[in-house]
Amino acid sequence: MADERVVIEELVLRVPGLGADEARLLAADVAERVGRGLASAPPSRSLGALELKVSVPRGMDRARLAEHLAGAILRGVSG
Repeated sequence: MADERVVIEELVLRVPGLGADEARLLAADVAERVGRGLASAPPSRSLGALELKVSVPRGMDRARLAEHLAGAILRGVSG
């Protein structure tokens, strides 16, 4: 429906070892990917808070890390 929308009020990522600028770039990338994913398949219900713990291999580049984190978030909201 045209009036359906997804609103993400707050997205908090805690990624040890990232500087402030790198963390902002990662967060923006993850938010963009999550937004695109939700636009194509929005959740069927309202969600409160969603807390996820995601493990990632060391040395993953920022683009792959953003993809990995966004995928985990999308799986979390759909399940």
